Amino acid sequence: MKPRVAIVTGAAAGIGTAIAARFLADGYAVMAVDRATRPEDFRVEPGCSAFLQADLADKAVAGEIAAAASALGTVDALINNAGIGGSRPVAQTDDDSWEKILDVNLGAAFRLSRAVLPGMIERGKGSIVHIASIFGEVGYRGTAAYAASKAALAGLTRQMAADYGPAGIRVNAVAPGLIETAMTAKLLQDPTYRDLMLNSTPVGRTGKPREVAGVVAFLCSDDASFVNGETIAVDGGWRATRMKVSG
Repeated sequence: MKPRVAIVTGAAAGIGTAIAARFLADGYAVMAVDRATRPEDFRVEPGCSAFLQADLADKAVAGEIAAAASALGTVDALINNAGIGGSRPVAQTDDDSWEKILDVNLGAAFRLSRAVLPGMIERGKGSIVHIASIFGEVGYRGTAAYAASKAALAGLTRQMAADYGPAGIRVNAVAPGLIETAMTAKLLQDPTYRDLMLNSTPVGRTGKPREVAGVVAFLCSDDASFVNGETIAVDGGWRATRMKVSG
């Protein structure tokens, strides 16, 4: 019996690496994709795992990824995790920056979903998970293009659930909060960011990438067979409360 196949984008670091590792641990064959070089801790094994270095800003890459994943088997799960930041407020955002962030964060997810959907429709099953953000759910200063792209992912999730649920395909999103990565480690050096994010998370700590990966794995499992069109926050209660736990 062939293993289930998952495509994970943005797999070279942080949340993406944790998602790829979780799917491998769960017995999936994993096609990991990133514009960076393959991380040393991701082992490529014929028939079980593969790594494709690709820039998702290239519109032709979606078809190449789907074709490469087909060497592992039929794609059962697509995790659209790749994304970029660097946002500024609207008045300080030029067209090139706006278009780049929207295209990578939203456009790439759209193109990859379009590439794998025909196979999923033919088989009558599949799961797609978009990695959104709590910043797409609430207002937060200085993140216009990023927040807009993540809010759009949540909207795309609902529309795809409506369109493809009848075909047996579930589409959901995960909205991480403050997760422990190299990027957030730098951000937490800013006292204002630390106060607004860490000090306003009720559990009083950063999340771990594996905690996001666990929710993604659940959404792709049979245990989530009646979960469709949802955006699930993994943020320690930040979005729901923004409760100050320390001064």
